Amino acid sequence: MMKPFRIAVSLALILCFPVGAQLFGAAQEESVKAEYMQSKEDILKFEMALNQVIADAFSASPFAVVQKAKGAYLPGYGISLSFLVNIHRAVINTPFGEIRAKTKVTPEMKTRRIEELKEKLIQLLHQNGTEFRQLRGGDNVTIIAYIEDRNFPGEPNANKTIVLSVLKKDLDALKNGNDKEFRQRMKIFEY
Repeated sequence: MMKPFRIAVSLALILCFPVGAQLFGAAQEESVKAEYMQSKEDILKFEMALNQVIADAFSASPFAVVQKAKGAYLPGYGISLSFLVNIHRAVINTPFGEIRAKTKVTPEMKTRRIEELKEKLIQLLHQNGTEFRQLRGGDNVTIIAYIEDRNFPGEPNANKTIVLSVLKKDLDALKNGNDKEFRQRMKIFEY
């Protein structure tokens, strides 16, 4: 008599397992959505500050085409923001033909502009990085800047990617702290 009961219980567990797993997955998905919704406002505020830094850095040049920064919350990682800057657009195609830049932009000027932008991004992270209230200490805040350097046709392009990443716990610990120590805890990659 015990065998049919065990078979019935086993069969019931096997049939209920997918439903339980589905409910667990749905609860996990709702948790991720709630985390993102809480972070969305903080991401938008930081995007606005980041876009202002980018606009200030390149407002003097009519040939620097800038894409606005966009951020995303990545569960288990933190916040990632990225943008594209065309640091020198020597030739612009218009319906009326090609327009060539009148001012000569030297490689040294380009390097200086990129370094100035990088410094401003580091300062932005140092001053405003604590705005991400929903992040845990082990989460990252990362800014990725894609620098596109278009030159005249036939000249080589000098594209560059800059990645600035810092842990949330370091942002919180060094909010009003030493700038040098903050830079030491940051990860800065350029390639």
